[in-house]
Amino acid sequence: MTEDTSGWLTERYLRLPDGSFPHLGVRDGDVAAVALLSGSPERVELMAGMLDNAEQVGDRRGYAVFTGSLGGAGLSVATSGVGSPSMAIAVEELAACGASCFIRVGSCAALSPRMPVGAIAVATGAVSDEGTSRYYAPGNFPPVASHRVTAALVAAAARRGTPVQVGLTRSTDSFYEGERTTEVIRRWKDLGVLAFEMETSCLFTAAAALGCEAGSVLCAGSDLLTGEATYQGDRLEEYAAGQQAMLEFALAAAADLARS
Repeated sequence: MTEDTSGWLTERYLRLPDGSFPHLGVRDGDVAAVALLSGSPERVELMAGMLDNAEQVGDRRGYAVFTGSLGGAGLSVATSGVGSPSMAIAVEELAACGASCFIRVGSCAALSPRMPVGAIAVATGAVSDEGTSRYYAPGNFPPVASHRVTAALVAAAARRGTPVQVGLTRSTDSFYEGERTTEVIRRWKDLGVLAFEMETSCLFTAAAALGCEAGSVLCAGSDLLTGEATYQGDRLEEYAAGQQAMLEFALAAAADLARS
């Protein structure tokens, strides 16, 4: 006799008795339609500080979510954790509470001569070398950014005179063996990939599966071709300037998207 599990397995999302979600702590109506995501809690706090009347609406399991406005457009900013599993949780719970457009605002390890530390890339697509996306789509599904989101990011950067590289990133589950070995760097550099990071391909895939839009903008915190890295104390001023410029135009693009 087959056990009937329909009573609890057909509900996609888990909710606590108070209506909040178990990981982000958000409820229906807490988040705006456009949400910016970052793995860095410090970067999320910086973005929240750039919003008008930002209110923290989620704070659980290391995730923090703030909702406010910019130029009259409602926006949310949230931590997404490190790696694709954490990103997928953030996207699922934010989408269930009203978000329909996501922008990853993160850091990366660059492997292009056009991407020194502090340079910024807008990702049009991502190599999916992570496992979480396989739960959302077949392995041959192409993780690509939404054209509307990419166009908004590039336009907002241009208005501010901020140069950006536009192209491919690669997302992996392994920060060390998956990114910092000579053979891996050479292989993907020769294929024109701009940078390595850990979340963009999952964001693009999960968003597509949920019927949402997504984009990704990344600031280089290390250069895999020269060995320069902010965690070694290299080019800290360049990185700080690049991150600030990235935050400013990413928020401006998000506001444009919220108003359109």
